[in-house]
Amino acid sequence: MKTILTLLLVLFLAVLIYNRQRIYLRDPLATVYRNEVQQTGVEVFINYSSDVLLQQDAEPAPLSILVQQWNRKPGTPTTLTCLRWIACMTDSDQASAIPLAWTGKGKYDPKVLMTTREVSFIDTDASTVRIELR
Repeated sequence: MKTILTLLLVLFLAVLIYNRQRIYLRDPLATVYRNEVQQTGVEVFINYSSDVLLQQDAEPAPLSILVQQWNRKPGTPTTLTCLRWIACMTDSDQASAIPLAWTGKGKYDPKVLMTTREVSFIDTDASTVRIELR
């Protein structure tokens, strides 16, 4: 029995390491601000390379925004599988996402800033979104 459990644990860790770019784990200590006002009900998920996934169960439609290091363009992930409040998994290491629709005038420049402690960008309604990671 111990051998089977050990093998299952090793297999689970191998899958986790192989998919470390695709798996986003919830960060319960992260804080989201919109125009410097703290937001409630927004869940923050982070992966191995500090890419950030925001999820909010808003009515009438839920919100998901993914910001990745490789392209620095906020977008809505096209494929996302989640285990509520724990983890989410995208379709690939460089997840496919639909860019946010800009409602202002001119070209959309999200001005993404990503560090290991903070991610910030300009939302489509010209609001500054800042995520503090802990």
